Amino acid sequence: MAIEHAMVDYGIILGLLGVASGAASLIYSRSQVVAARRQAEQATRATLLESNREISVRLQQIRSRFFKVPGIGDELKNSRPEIQEVVDSVGGDVYGFFRDVIDTFEDIFVLRRSRIVTDEHWRVWTGSQMGVYAGLPRFQSVFKLAKQEGFLDPEFVKFFEPLPEGRPVRDPIVRSGDTSSTRLPRLQRARSK
Repeated sequence: MAIEHAMVDYGIILGLLGVASGAASLIYSRSQVVAARRQAEQATRATLLESNREISVRLQQIRSRFFKVPGIGDELKNSRPEIQEVVDSVGGDVYGFFRDVIDTFEDIFVLRRSRIVTDEHWRVWTGSQMGVYAGLPRFQSVFKLAKQEGFLDPEFVKFFEPLPEGRPVRDPIVRSGDTSSTRLPRLQRARSK
């Protein structure tokens, strides 16, 4: 009887070990699926970033040639006088340059909002680049036009508007009210309400 009791205990132990081994295998396979999904998402994100970069380069090339098209000034005066007025006041090359700068700032904003731009790069862009341009009167004219014409992401406009007034901007990945990009909450996702 003692031998049967010992055998039953070994059977139970071996059975429990089998269940534990199966559970560990399920957990491991689940973690592999999660890792594969993350890798696929990152590959998709990289592809989208590259596509967006290519489109931005093409847009800048088109914009640089736009004011060289014969008669374009007259066409703008007739069809979009508000644009031609700003172009006349700042100059075609300056307008194209500042639109490229604004588009770059908007790209940086979108990338930061998507958690792609690092804290270090974000501080450089918002501290030395965006602030300098935001104070230039001709830049402000081009930005105001782009805003009025709906050329810009409304969230980017809300983000950028404090800069010309010398006020700080809010990090788009930080919850409202916490404007320090060096504090830990910037790394946490904002909770949906």
